[in-house]
Amino acid sequence: MSIFHSLVDGLLLVSSVFVLVGSIFLSFRLRFVQLRLFPKLFKGFFNSLKRNSDEEGEHTVLPHRALFASMSTTLGISTIVAPVIAIHVGGPGALIGFLLTAFFGSAATFVEVDLSVRYREKFKDGSISGGPMPYLRRHLSPKFASFYAIGAMMLMMAWSGAQANQLAAILSSPLLGSFTIPKVVSGIVIALLVTKALLGGIKWIGRFSAKLVPVMFTLYLGSSLWILAANYDRLFGVFAEILRCAIEPHAIVGGAAVGGLVSSLRWGIFKGMQATEAGIGMQAIPHSLSETEDATAQATLAMLSSYTAGFVAFVSGCVSMVTGTWADNSLPLGISMVAASFHQYFSTFGVVVVTVSTLLFGFGTILGNSFNGGQCFRYLAAGKKKSLFYIFTAVLIVVGAMADAKAFWSYIDICLAAIAVPHMAALVLSVKKERVPTLLATKMEA
Repeated sequence: MSIFHSLVDGLLLVSSVFVLVGSIFLSFRLRFVQLRLFPKLFKGFFNSLKRNSDEEGEHTVLPHRALFASMSTTLGISTIVAPVIAIHVGGPGALIGFLLTAFFGSAATFVEVDLSVRYREKFKDGSISGGPMPYLRRHLSPKFASFYAIGAMMLMMAWSGAQANQLAAILSSPLLGSFTIPKVVSGIVIALLVTKALLGGIKWIGRFSAKLVPVMFTLYLGSSLWILAANYDRLFGVFAEILRCAIEPHAIVGGAAVGGLVSSLRWGIFKGMQATEAGIGMQAIPHSLSETEDATAQATLAMLSSYTAGFVAFVSGCVSMVTGTWADNSLPLGISMVAASFHQYFSTFGVVVVTVSTLLFGFGTILGNSFNGGQCFRYLAAGKKKSLFYIFTAVLIVVGAMADAKAFWSYIDICLAAIAVPHMAALVLSVKKERVPTLLATKMEA
């Protein structure tokens, strides 16, 4: 392993542990808000569903549409592929990291969304400047807020390019049989669709996500739970293996030993952080555009996104374990392992399910990431010249569709660690500075 890769691995391990520890601190500080307010989460969700679209402002969306816009980003290809990669490289114990990240990270999601709604501001044209930047500027400094906006914008653009690469790879692969689409064509089509959606603004994205998320969630999760139900007699052994491998190394096909506590932390928690985006701040952006004045209610609703992403990732990892594809070294690392699992139980239809799910998950993530990156750009440009960002994003999507995926993901890992650590520190400082006045409130919007 090169010195560069060793340094990156060290950075990812340190950042993963730091974010987890920060999330644990927030959980205790807020008296485990993720458990206390869990029943009210569903109350707020169904109350929002009852509201009429006419109640939306010119630049805001209903609370549940803001949630779906956020979920379209968190429920991406990483959600279904990252756990399989994590347990292949770090052992089955890595799935513990996904559970820890989802549970404790939901407290971080609560804090960042609460702060983003309370401190959101308006540009001169009346549109909203939301997300982490306003509260970072308030609690830390304008320079730090700008640093975060730059880092997050670059991260979102690269993430969109990487997701486009995955989609283009699927559409040009043998998974679809003799019908394949050249990567450059896929990149151009994706770029055009995303640009059109971005021009529609948060309203179009919120309504589109409200239709997309339930479909892709039901399709993939329903199929995965069917596979687990068919192997119910093996689930106890799978869970035991997860716990055992989180403590001690485990030998896989080829004799390689993987697992152990450090390996589980490195791969499980960091990949879990990628899958749930908890504590990174990106979930706060669409939620800050919610048509509500009750920050606590929106923050409570936002925790559903972290829980859902963590659950889907855990189920995806369990599916690969009961089917044995996680340890099959003959399979290419990534979506091919997921497709192989589904093929065992659904034959060709299983491959179709994985392909369609991946396309939906991937496009939703590209759209969400591009919107979030655009909001960071608008903060830096004071709400002006957003068309420039759309052009940059479209170009990077096309380039990403044809580029080397490894280079993109290495860049993403570094950027993610670079903004996640200081952002988590900011969340902890914000809670301590404010002495948690409204963050401990349990009032929900009627």
